[in-house]
Amino acid sequence: MATLLKNNIKFLQVGLGSMGKRRIRNLLALGIPSVHIVGFDLAAERRQEAEEKYQIRTVADFSAGVATQPDAYIISTPPDHHAEYFLHAARAKKHFFVEIPTSDEGYNELYSLLDGSFVGAPSCTYRFHPAVKKIKQIVESGALGKIYLYNCHLGQYLPDWHPWEDYRSVFFAQKSTGGCREMMPYELNWQSYILQSWPVVAKGLTKKVSDLDMPADDVYSALVVFDNGAIGNVVIELLSRTPKRTLRLIGSLGTLEWEWQENYIRLFEAKNKSWQEINLAVGQKEQNYVVTEDMYIEEIEHFVAAITGNRLFPYTFADDHKLLRTLFAIERNGQEPAAKVEQ
Repeated sequence: MATLLKNNIKFLQVGLGSMGKRRIRNLLALGIPSVHIVGFDLAAERRQEAEEKYQIRTVADFSAGVATQPDAYIISTPPDHHAEYFLHAARAKKHFFVEIPTSDEGYNELYSLLDGSFVGAPSCTYRFHPAVKKIKQIVESGALGKIYLYNCHLGQYLPDWHPWEDYRSVFFAQKSTGGCREMMPYELNWQSYILQSWPVVAKGLTKKVSDLDMPADDVYSALVVFDNGAIGNVVIELLSRTPKRTLRLIGSLGTLEWEWQENYIRLFEAKNKSWQEINLAVGQKEQNYVVTEDMYIEEIEHFVAAITGNRLFPYTFADDHKLLRTLFAIERNGQEPAAKVEQ
């Protein structure tokens, strides 16, 4: 793989929605010159906003973006368009990063193209969250002993995800690219990372229970068994009027609790019979967002470092495929008739 210097890398940002703009901010935060970033989006208002906010050049046609001869693509389109762009990059032996997929469309061809001459990086954002990094460290230290099980609940009212636009017109309100579908592999990603283990059995319930005006299911509930024996109970819903991500991790020697909106972890160790609080760094938030920018910047920093040959990107498409297959198993099981309780 040819070595590039960071400040010489030319990027094509594919998609200029909320995530696309975030990735531009990430690149700028890493010192990438704005003249080395070109943005592509079909929507004129998004192109104009990106030009005004970030002083980058934008194009209305993908072929015009390709004509700028980028070294790397960052793909931040709706998930059902990921494959066409990452396959284009891979066929051209160009580096690429793609947001969390919800489909394995194009993966078989991609595997045949990944020859080591370019970086293909699927997103794994929450591995870079300070809480997740600290929890992984605690688990690896043995402070919790053998991990038996965990409960994770993620919830936020869907119209509040992007309050600046009508939720009904955005991809996460659609059946095939719904918010719960997107977030299940997103959550399983960092949970697998903490456990250093992969799902082997998955059961689920997927359902629409609210009156939100959309075809997407608004509740995914999953029971997942990992190859180290740990059991995960994961609930994702688009209904909570206050954002929430909670984790309760239970081991043979202790218990760990984390609430995403609070900047600390609670740890109970049986040997001390007491709780301790571990404070976490508070990151920077962009206006109208509920999550900090820092982990996204660190993720793109790892992508850039992989391009320059300084380190490997820590997550592969083979890893991602394992979690997508877990999602598919949850959905297959979730659509089957449930066993009724005898009265």
